[in-house]
Amino acid sequence: MNSRLTARVVSVARTATPMQLVARIRDRLGRCMKPPGVAEPMRRQREKLALNLTRLVMACGVALTVLPAAAQEFPTRGPVKVVVGFTPGGGADIFARIISEKMAGLLGQTFVVENKPGANGNLAANQVAKSPADGYTLLFVANTHVSNGDLYTNLPYDPMKDLVPVSLGMSMPLLLVASPSFPPTNVPEMLALAKASPGKVTYATPGRGAPVHLIGEMFKSLAGVNIQMVHYKGATPAQADVMGGHVNMQIATFAQALPQVAAGKLKVLAQTGLTRSAQAPNIPTIAEAGIPGFHADAWFAMVAPANVPAPIIARLNQVMNQVLSNPEMTARLRSLGAEAMGGTPEQAATLMRSDQLKWRRVIKEVGITAE
Repeated sequence: MNSRLTARVVSVARTATPMQLVARIRDRLGRCMKPPGVAEPMRRQREKLALNLTRLVMACGVALTVLPAAAQEFPTRGPVKVVVGFTPGGGADIFARIISEKMAGLLGQTFVVENKPGANGNLAANQVAKSPADGYTLLFVANTHVSNGDLYTNLPYDPMKDLVPVSLGMSMPLLLVASPSFPPTNVPEMLALAKASPGKVTYATPGRGAPVHLIGEMFKSLAGVNIQMVHYKGATPAQADVMGGHVNMQIATFAQALPQVAAGKLKVLAQTGLTRSAQAPNIPTIAEAGIPGFHADAWFAMVAPANVPAPIIARLNQVMNQVLSNPEMTARLRSLGAEAMGGTPEQAATLMRSDQLKWRRVIKEVGITAE
């Protein structure tokens, strides 16, 4: 086989699924099958294409037998690094550690979770996007992954092109919580105060452009109130100032907020889901509490550098879905207010594109920038 064809086949085999390889072979075959009676130069071209097709089939046969076997053996060493672009203790960090621990057990290799907070998750994402595409460096993301491209004008990477989904992890409604010293005990009371004193009610976010910042802006827009945003560098310091009474309220994950609610350090005003969560059936939704049509869920997912071979992505997806479908994991996630998602990389990509468009509208309408 000539060197150019060899290089081309190897390149294809590293990134394509078996079905994609077959489709390319069929396409090449269709180009060869021309009606009889064509000119001599065309006949020679058909013969050359047929020869190349034979070579391609032989090479793909090797790729189809070798690459899946290699993927079944992945990972052959440790550790597998899972990078989280947010501070320890937040929702993304908690869920990344839960999933990584179980994946490590199934794969028989160490998984190490590394926190690299900053720039709304972009520091971590850029690091992973430029890591070796071998499956040993992964990124655990939240909704912010799909909005960063609209919030930042000069990103050194493309969130939707340089990183590809492995699998969705979990989704959950969020909780609107407040400091115990904040007088309102529900959303109607809070809205009345915000309308009576524009700009006086404060709302903590883990960073400009973070998902809960966008949710807060959507809340302000739909409710028609002026609430002051206070931005922090991470969910943990934001929550600390709400508990301390320095800021009135915030939106947080169940995992982050519920322990503090149980300890009396926070109080719940409402939840953000379309319907009441089974884990918190007594807490009204924001829509029920006076803002019809409002709903916003958080989701989390695992992604990898774009050129990780498809069989390795498939292997990681298989194991992550195995973890998420385990009844013990389902129960554990529900105790934190989350529901397991899982599914194929393609399903994850579809959700990401849909959410990208949703938050792009909010960003443009409000004029949000993270810079």
